[in-house]
Parts: sequence; structure tokens; C-alpha cells
Amino acid sequence: MIDVTWLAETGPCKKFKAGEHIPCPGGPSAKDRAMYILLTGRVEVLKASAAGGTQSVGSLLSGDVFGGREYFTDADDCDYAVVSDTAVYIINEDSFNDLSWSRPDILLDVLKAAYIPMRKLTASQKTALSPADHAAAPKPSAAPKGKEKQSILPAASSVPPEHDASAFAEVEIYPDGHKFYPGITKPEYSKLVFLKDYECPFCKKSFMDYKIFRSKLYEASPVRFDLRRFYTDFQTEWYDILICQNCFFSMFHNYFTEPKPLKKELIENQLAAARASIHLDFESERDLDYVFTAHYLALICSEGYLAAGKQIRAKLWGNLSWLYEDAGNEEMAKSAAAKAAEAYEAVYSSTALTPTQEQITCLSIAGMQYRAGLDHGFKKYLFKAKTMNSGDRTYAKIAEDFMYEIHGEGDEV
Repeated sequence: MIDVTWLAETGPCKKFKAGEHIPCPGGPSAKDRAMYILLTGRVEVLKASAAGGTQSVGSLLSGDVFGGREYFTDADDCDYAVVSDTAVYIINEDSFNDLSWSRPDILLDVLKAAYIPMRKLTASQKTALSPADHAAAPKPSAAPKGKEKQSILPAASSVPPEHDASAFAEVEIYPDGHKFYPGITKPEYSKLVFLKDYECPFCKKSFMDYKIFRSKLYEASPVRFDLRRFYTDFQTEWYDILICQNCFFSMFHNYFTEPKPLKKELIENQLAAARASIHLDFESERDLDYVFTAHYLALICSEGYLAAGKQIRAKLWGNLSWLYEDAGNEEMAKSAAAKAAEAYEAVYSSTALTPTQEQITCLSIAGMQYRAGLDHGFKKYLFKAKTMNSGDRTYAKIAEDFMYEIHGEGDEV
């Protein structure tokens, strides 16, 4: 890893403010040329598109080298837009020679990195452009529809002009405490999903996304006390949520295949703001950051479902708690569990439920409260799930086993 701290102390360095553009490093002679190492901040790489204007082709983070191609050739076709206040180390003829004597290790890293392809945009990079940058960058052109096993091709943007994301301020869709997990993928999951055509209930445009081969799932262990199911070499939370590649509307699969009444006007502004704040890479292999982003987008979209909104949010927060658990983020797993428990309690108090549905809801409340380290009477919900008249014996047994487990920990039930 390049020692950015040493570079910042020694220079030559230059600072740029958010919204500015870093000059293309190319030049007519060796003395005019430079390349950069990003020390702090975030930079978006823009390039001319076939349709005219510019489009984002990559994102730069601290320690990234850029301008290498321009430095060694006469190319000058990239534009570097500063997303957040940025400092760069400038490599020109003089500093190049200085590094060769004082820090050849850094220079070697620079030379290795100079021609590395630009990283794909992912949710974890949060490559947000300023509204002006978004206005200048056209939407991606429509890609021909195909069914490659590991690729989802993005559809053309179909957002009506009056709801264009560039018209809205940026919004932070992730809560405080959320962390990013670049590079965490599950390639082994690919054998249990397949591509399918969907129609978005929000923009009414078609796109492709994955669907789970439910018939090929095998439970790896009994259902847990919080009703999480574990499958052999697969976790369904990674593919529970679909994201429309046209408008970013996100929701559980069945809300695309069996559309339900949706109040679009309740979410269109927030959804447009989210589009202005994040980039999603629909072509690369799905990673954990994509999965988190899908869930947080779905939380925004859940506000458009008046009747089912509580149930949707409860399930989403439950999924998020499990995903944070898998990622080793105990604090956020507890926080999401507390929100899930609260949402399930709202469902329980305001919805007419069948006996089995009541058992499931009671178990969900108890399980999430227990995960969150809360004690708001979750034991009474366990007792209701266990003793429910006309209920399902499977859920009664889960509640009974959970009560026994708690008792074994020294807690009187």
C-alpha cells in the first residue's frame, strides 16, 4: 500500500474542493506532464460518451494512482471530478526523480498501479457526484438484453425529466454506524440463482435480475429462534431484494411479480435523491455492499406501501440484522434487530393475524428483542407463540426450545 502519509508530509501536493475538476495530467512535453496519487477525498473519473457529454467510468479512493496513461502517452480524454475535498500528490519530472532516490518502494507501487484498470463503481464506494456533475453526465445507453450467467446488463434510464435525480440534493441512505465491505462476494451462490425478466411497479420498465432456485435449497440447520433459515452454501438475504436498473426502485421479489397498490408520490423525491447519491454496478459480481444498498433502498420504497409498509420494514430490518451479524458488525446487528422488533410490534398491534401469523410475529418480536439485548417482555411473546390455540406446532416447538435455552442460561422464564 502506498504511504500517503509520507507523501502528504513531503509534497509536492495540491488541494481541490468538492465540485472542482483536476486538470488532465497530459501535456505536450515531459515537463508539462504529471500524474497524481490521491491522498484524501474522493474523485470521480468522467469520460466522453458516444451519445455526447460525459459519463462516469470509475471511482478513485485514497492511495489510488491516476493519470498514468496520460503521463506516459499523449492521451487527454479523461476528466477528474472532485466529489469531496481532496488532496493529491503530484508526480512530475522532478518528483519522479526524487522518489527514485528517496522512496523507490513508493515509485515501484506507482508504476505498478499506473496501468491498473479503473475500479468498477460499487455501492461501497458511494461515488456521489455533485448535482452539476450529474446534470452533465448522460444516463448509460441501453445495453442489448442478454443472459450471461454472471452478468446483469443495465437497462437505459427511463426516469421522467421531472423526476431526474440531478434535480434533488444528495441523500445519505446508510445509517450512522454502517460500514462498507468491499470485495466480499459469494460466487458459490451463482449456481442457485438464474436470470429472469421483471417489470418495475414504479417506472413500468423491464429489466433483468436474479431469482432463487427455491427447489434446490437444502436447509443446513433447523430454523433459528429468530426464524432465520440457513441453507447449504446459500443465504437468501443476498437475493431477497430486486433493484430496478432504470429507476432504482427496490423491493422484495413478490412485489414485482404480484404488484400491490403503490403510492408513487410518497417516495419519488426520496428515490430521486438516492439516485443522485449512489452508483450501482449491475454488471459486476454481486457483493455485500450491493446487498446492503438494496435493503436500504427498499426501506425508502416501503413508504409507498401504506397497508403493507410495517410488514415490509420489519422483514427488511430483520434481514439487515442478519447481514450485519454475518459481517461481524455486532453493534449494527443489535441496532437493526431493535428496529425490526419495533416494526414487528407495530404489525402485531395493528394487523388482523391468523393464529399461525400471530405465532410467527410473536417469535419475530421475541427473537429480535433478544438479539438486540432488550427486555421489553419478549418472554410473554414466546409464551403466546408456544400456547397459541389452533397454531402451528412447528412454531410452538421453536418457542418452547427458545424458552428452554434461555432458562439454561440462568434466566427464569
